[in-house]
Amino acid sequence: MIIFISGGARSGKSQFAEKLALSLYKKAPTNHLIYIATSQKSDKEMEWRIAMHKAQRGKEWKVDEEPVEIGKSIKRASDGDVVLLDCLTIWLSNMLFHGIVRKEEEMIAEVDKWLTLAREKGLSLLIVSNDLNEEPPSSYKTVTSYIYMLELLHQHIVKQADVAVQVRVGIPKYWKGRGALV
Repeated sequence: MIIFISGGARSGKSQFAEKLALSLYKKAPTNHLIYIATSQKSDKEMEWRIAMHKAQRGKEWKVDEEPVEIGKSIKRASDGDVVLLDCLTIWLSNMLFHGIVRKEEEMIAEVDKWLTLAREKGLSLLIVSNDLNEEPPSSYKTVTSYIYMLELLHQHIVKQADVAVQVRVGIPKYWKGRGALV
């Protein structure tokens, strides 16, 4: 099952995703409950945020810190695992700013590999991302192209997702497939 979870900064989307992943894991215990963390310890604030997130999660979680190679993490997952990818927004910025991929088609192809592999392995893959299209337009071309690319990825993933949820002020709004979770 593919579940896409979006929301603005500090909307509660990660906390919602963690609770949902844990719930899925407990309904049908699997080999692992995996957290793919894309953030890097780039400054003191990020170090603090990473430490805070780790402290909030229970011992059930197997954390895989992977800023770029998401496909490798998904390949390592066992059939039926629950995998939480947090977050697509940071992954995209890592890919772009490290110069790994620049074209939209390459990004979509990479994400398609994850989705295909997740389906083949029967994973519950939860993908968390930020809603950036609700912000005022930027006058910077780089920022505008980043937001455009992220929104293309969002649309592409949601088309293939079983469930799509947007979280605002900690409240989930299901746009697609809520019944798939029952």
